[in-house]
Amino acid sequence: MYSFDTRVRFSEITENKKMSLVAIINCFQDCCTYEAEDGGVGLDWFDTHHSTWMLVNWQIKIKKYPVFCQNIKVTTWACGFRAFIGKRNFTIEDRETGELLVYAYSEWAYVNTEKNRPERNVPEKELNVYGMKEPLQMDFETGKIEVPQLEADDSATLLNPITVTRTDIDTNHHVNNGKYIELAMSVLPDDIRINGFRAEYKQQSVLGDTLYPKVYSYSDRRLVILYDENSNPKLIAEFLL
Repeated sequence: MYSFDTRVRFSEITENKKMSLVAIINCFQDCCTYEAEDGGVGLDWFDTHHSTWMLVNWQIKIKKYPVFCQNIKVTTWACGFRAFIGKRNFTIEDRETGELLVYAYSEWAYVNTEKNRPERNVPEKELNVYGMKEPLQMDFETGKIEVPQLEADDSATLLNPITVTRTDIDTNHHVNNGKYIELAMSVLPDDIRINGFRAEYKQQSVLGDTLYPKVYSYSDRRLVILYDENSNPKLIAEFLL
């Protein structure tokens, strides 16, 4: 189990003085990358071993949004491993009271970056650094996000294409996990209140790619799918209202 303490920054809040969903995602990304770096299996290790962990999917549940200047504790731990898929939980708590504010479940694929395919032979050092703890027993959804059939659904709103720019790219040379969600959220109305979130990462996007967003509107959720030029989904993001 790995934790770091932080304070909600002005740059992380929305107009209501609460932490944005993207900032929460970034906190979770920072937490697991800090753990890797402190354990000696971080970015330089990945460069040497031509490997990385790529996010497959995650769910984030928000009980209460952290607010501006609040002291918070961000925690992560590995909670399962099978073949090349690692499972990981995250939490954000109030540092003073211990109140649970946000919690999450995620799955990551171990990938050989030279062959660009999953790799089963995870080095023993990495497994030892992450260890294994019991999974968080919370109300996470099971199964894949339900996606309408394109030809059968007329409720979708097709929006202007999005071009991937240099600021969207991370050290893996594709769109960062958090940036992907930021792009998806950019097509939602500003007044939507998000209480939970799920995402499935289907394909990588690189500099210059064009994404074609569609929004599916339901009474209790908004579904945003970013497609490629051939109508193949690259990101499926479900925002619970």
